[in-house]
Amino acid sequence: MNELTFNFLKIVVAISAALISAYIIPLLKEKLADIKYQRLLEVVELAVRAAEQTIKGSGMGAVKKDEVIAFVTKWMVGHGILITEEQLDQLIEAAVFNMNRGD
Repeated sequence: MNELTFNFLKIVVAISAALISAYIIPLLKEKLADIKYQRLLEVVELAVRAAEQTIKGSGMGAVKKDEVIAFVTKWMVGHGILITEEQLDQLIEAAVFNMNRGD
């Protein structure tokens, strides 16, 4: 391989690395974040339905919510997902709303 071909290959590799760093990696990170968020929504909905089925009795909403928070928080820690307590509360309320309306 002559020096001109080698220099050309070095330039192609450098440009490819720059393009991957600038476009491909952020795109993959965004896609993975979307997948994690979708999975989080599924876990919250599953936890809400499970609490509804397993915790019986009138006036047990707070107990059910505490169980859901504990389960989802443990799951999030295990999967490296960080959201605020307020965001988790909103996801739980949305899941309860959807469950009650039959979604």
